[in-house]
Amino acid sequence: MKTRYTLLAVLIAAYFLGFSQAYQVPNGSFENWTTANGVSSPNYWFTTDDLILSAGAPLTTNVFAFEDLTTFTQGAASIKIVTDTVPGLSSQIGIVPGIASLGTGGISATHNPEFFGIPFTYRPDSLIFDFQYALANADSLDTAAVFISLTKQTSAVLEAGFALTTEGSWTHVAIPLATFYSLGTTPDTLTLQFYASNSAVSRIGSTLLVDGVRFGYINTPAPSITATIMAMGATTLCTGDSVMLMANTGTNYTYQWNLAGTAITGATSSTYEAIAAGSYTVTIDSASSSATSNAIVLTDSNCTLGINNIAATNLSVYPNPASSLLNINSNQNLGGYNLQMFDLVGRLVISQVLEGSNNAINVATLSNGTYIYRITDKETNVIAQSKFNVIK
Repeated sequence: MKTRYTLLAVLIAAYFLGFSQAYQVPNGSFENWTTANGVSSPNYWFTTDDLILSAGAPLTTNVFAFEDLTTFTQGAASIKIVTDTVPGLSSQIGIVPGIASLGTGGISATHNPEFFGIPFTYRPDSLIFDFQYALANADSLDTAAVFISLTKQTSAVLEAGFALTTEGSWTHVAIPLATFYSLGTTPDTLTLQFYASNSAVSRIGSTLLVDGVRFGYINTPAPSITATIMAMGATTLCTGDSVMLMANTGTNYTYQWNLAGTAITGATSSTYEAIAAGSYTVTIDSASSSATSNAIVLTDSNCTLGINNIAATNLSVYPNPASSLLNINSNQNLGGYNLQMFDLVGRLVISQVLEGSNNAINVATLSNGTYIYRITDKETNVIAQSKFNVIK
């Protein structure tokens, strides 16, 4: 990773600060930790202890990163990062710096440590945190460091590194970031790391305490939106059923429903009545952001749809496949009943009121393919629904 590495000689006043979880550092005050098999890790962060465990080395207690409940500036805890050796492997591995990296990590195929950031789509104006740093001995050349990287796919939007000098008490730092942006694009990934030692001179016992990690914004980012959908009924289509899909609503939201990732023409309200099997999502746009929902998959049960509601002697629909006319005949009066035909992405292609007991529906304008017809009575009850094909 290419970085600009600068000694912090002065402390700079903080920028205006926003507090939304979406554009802030998660668990930046290190209040939340998870313990497994004796080793604790701060939520959303990946430490040297986690890295050693991922490599398969024996570790039953924390060696490099600790939850410190005795000294802090925010909440009731801070993180203490220590440079040390791996128990039982000091001769093979040597001195290992304590690291806390936002996101996840692991060991690469070439046996090198890797750190991965978190999804992040904002451009902060400053990086703010509190720290203390104690060297292993008075004449040590060791230094702590913080690195920040914002990337868009494989391109660096911002990359910077800063040395942290010895401080015996809590020191508040606010680092302006504007001059470190190299691209004007919005990033998609944030990597943020704190090191107890530099790579050139690492000393066992060098200790870095960090708390209150957050971003400052001159203009608070507009809140991001989320998109979710739910099915108002069973997700198995059978016997003339349709399924109403409902999206979350918000001020100035616009909607586009999709089937198998393809936009459904005209499906632009907060609800959509689905009649065909497939995977449905909705994309919601607002003035500030856009989001696509979870998928709801509707399945066809392969049952005989709809015409079982009228005895075969009372209703006949033919021919199937049809080329120009589809006949709907019954020994009862269908006058006033409504016929609708849909394609398989749910678009209404024909709608008309039936007359009498014999009706010939013009399907010559339809393209070759499979369609669904639905007949509802005067009270809008579905009395018949099934598939038919058009082949010319």
